[in-house]
Amino acid sequence: MTAWLQQWSPPAPDGTTNARILCMPYAGGGAGSYRHWGPAMPAGTELHAVELPGHGRRLTETPAAGATEIIETLVPLAARPGPPPILFGHSMGALLAYELCRALTELGTPPAALVLSAMSPAHLVDRAACRALTGDPVALLDHVRELGVTPPEVLRTPAMRELVLRTMRADLGLLAAFPDPADPVPASVAVLALSGRSDDVYPPHAVAAWEPFAERWRGMRVLDGGHFFPWRDDTVPDLIASLARDIASAHGTCSAPP
Repeated sequence: MTAWLQQWSPPAPDGTTNARILCMPYAGGGAGSYRHWGPAMPAGTELHAVELPGHGRRLTETPAAGATEIIETLVPLAARPGPPPILFGHSMGALLAYELCRALTELGTPPAALVLSAMSPAHLVDRAACRALTGDPVALLDHVRELGVTPPEVLRTPAMRELVLRTMRADLGLLAAFPDPADPVPASVAVLALSGRSDDVYPPHAVAAWEPFAERWRGMRVLDGGHFFPWRDDTVPDLIASLARDIASAHGTCSAPP
């Protein structure tokens, strides 16, 4: 599998793929954040997570130049033979998932569903704040510490700290330049939003702003926790697993490509 994707679920013993899930990373995050979701997935469900250049296992690589480069690379990976994927994106990943959904739909290969977590549409992003953080190393480091997902020992190591800050700087630049959402996602794609009840980064009312950008809006679920609520307990992976079962039941199975 390409360096852009990590698979966190074992292949089905009989070679049959019932559903596919493609997860997008939050700002500064890597594919490894979805590793523990694998065991929650039903048999025959492929769970993949995107590893962007400059993130995770690719931390030493130069980050992508922008959203366009990322989406153009992901389209053929998401559109490969097999069941249409469920797209899941958290925070920055929700914006990437939305744009990938639109690109796949325009190609005639729409995803099975789109799940947008802990993020507002791009036009509501505080672009000025994102730009300000990219130019202030001290504030940027404080921001990374406040998010609380980077191990303190990593930030205490100068070389690793600089790589982490480079990644976050690139992601904040991507957020500052992200294109505003276009026409609503067509009704062929079910769109569900998730929000953390105590999220002070993108609170529920900001996440609910996705509704006008979906013709088949499945509503928003507000769950306990802050901005990183999907990793608070098993509620979100169990929800995604249930969605995969429903889609597999509705659409049948498909032999996995070699």
